Amino acid sequence: MISDRETDAHLAGVLEILKQKFEGGEKPALLFAVYHCLLLKRPLPEWLRLAFLDTYEAHARFEIRSWDEVFGPPVPKGTQLLTEKKRRLVIERVWELKRENPKTAIDRGLFEKIGEEQGMSGSAAEGLYYDERSQWLREINEDMSGRFFGILRKSKNSPL
Repeated sequence: MISDRETDAHLAGVLEILKQKFEGGEKPALLFAVYHCLLLKRPLPEWLRLAFLDTYEAHARFEIRSWDEVFGPPVPKGTQLLTEKKRRLVIERVWELKRENPKTAIDRGLFEKIGEEQGMSGSAAEGLYYDERSQWLREINEDMSGRFFGILRKSKNSPL
C-alpha cells in the first residue's frame, strides 16, 4: 500500500511538471492537473485553482467560442488512437518491469521483451517509448519511479 506521504510526494512532482507545461502553453496540462488531484483525492493547489477559474471564466467574458480554445482538444487532429494506446501500454510496461526489479535496464533487450508481449517489434516499442509525444508520461513516471501506474490504471476514469 502506498502511504499518504508517498501519494503527496507523487502528486507534488506530477503537478510541478504539469504546471511547467501549462505555463509553457500546453493547454491540456491544466485538465490533467485537475484530474490528478481528483484521482488522488487531494485539494487543488492555489496556482491550479486560480488557473482553472481564470480559464473557465473566459466563457463568461465572451473570450472563447469553444472549450477546446482554453483546454485544448481531447484528441489532437491526426492522432492515431491505436498508436496512442500502444504508446501507453509500452510506457506502462516499462515501469511495471522497473517496479518489479529496479535494476532493470531500459535497453534494447527490454524493448524486445515488451515488443514481443505487445505483438510488435522491439524497435517499434522503443520508438513509441522515446517518441516526443511520450515525454511527459516518461517524465512523470521516471520522477516517481512508475509506482503510480497501478493506481491510475485501476481508476475507471483513468486515461491510462
